[in-house]
Amino acid sequence: MQGVVLAVASLAAGVVAAGALLAVAEMLAPEQGGPPGRCRRCGAMLPARTFAPILRHGAAGACKACGAGPAVGPWFDVLAILGTALVLLLSRGRSLGIDLLVLWLGLVASAVDLHRRAIPNRLLLAAALLALIALAPSGLAAYLAGLYGLIALLGLGLLIAWLGRGGFGLGDVKYLGVLGLALGWRRGLATLLLAVLLGGFYALGLLVTRRATARDAFAFGPFIALGSVVVALLGSAAGH
Repeated sequence: MQGVVLAVASLAAGVVAAGALLAVAEMLAPEQGGPPGRCRRCGAMLPARTFAPILRHGAAGACKACGAGPAVGPWFDVLAILGTALVLLLSRGRSLGIDLLVLWLGLVASAVDLHRRAIPNRLLLAAALLALIALAPSGLAAYLAGLYGLIALLGLGLLIAWLGRGGFGLGDVKYLGVLGLALGWRRGLATLLLAVLLGGFYALGLLVTRRATARDAFAFGPFIALGSVVVALLGSAAGH
């Protein structure tokens, strides 16, 4: 019975988190940005149900003035709810704050990167500040590991960006740096390796099916996000 109550509470927390994350993602996704709570096309005030997870899709979440729908698709709602619930159920102790941050940053960064092929600096700066706060309970050792991770991931990211000739953007580099700070250099490097493998398989699939050429670029942020969440949860499960 206790497990059922915990699962329901985790899902409820996921719904609340999804609503807050939606507001951030909808504000950052349009190229021109915009104030929270206003339509990305005409600027009209949006009803509160526009940011209600799941319920916002269709006519209920559209702007009444111009009919514009949400910038972020329904996948975001599902992953935000289930992902938050999963982290709350699996993560323990000091790792909980970092795991939630990695998940939430990954969701918003992926949504924005898919929509505009960029990851905003203000999102990454806010995440870096939150990472510094979340690392505080773990003491100096966590900060040193984060500093090493920041330097290592920024350096490797810049190298990949230079070798990739445009296929790997500076937003991806800075995103990796924030993850290195949050996860430390070991898990940061594991995140980078997994992201490169996932992105490589995706690119190979596009080439084989002739849906893209070797010169075409795609959003790499979602692969970094997926790699970071997998590494964070595995690290928490292993007690790291």
